[in-house]
Amino acid sequence: MATKTELLNVRTTAEALGVHENTIRNWEKTGLLRGVKLPGSGFRRFPREEVERMRRELFASYAPTDELPEQTPVTGTVASGDTL
Repeated sequence: MATKTELLNVRTTAEALGVHENTIRNWEKTGLLRGVKLPGSGFRRFPREEVERMRRELFASYAPTDELPEQTPVTGTVASGDTL
């Protein structure tokens, strides 16, 4: 028995990934993001699993999880004259 996969439209996919809708279309066209075109209308739909995969790849390049930056002490003066 086939399992039902949740499909997202271009707008929802773009919002989930934090990019413009045209970026989603371009990624699909170049094969970076796998989607399907609906017969007749040509509208695109993207499996939620594919969107989550892309999201993990995007955010992995921004914030590596295996190392934390060194903490620097906060020093300075607050506007009211109190020191930190």
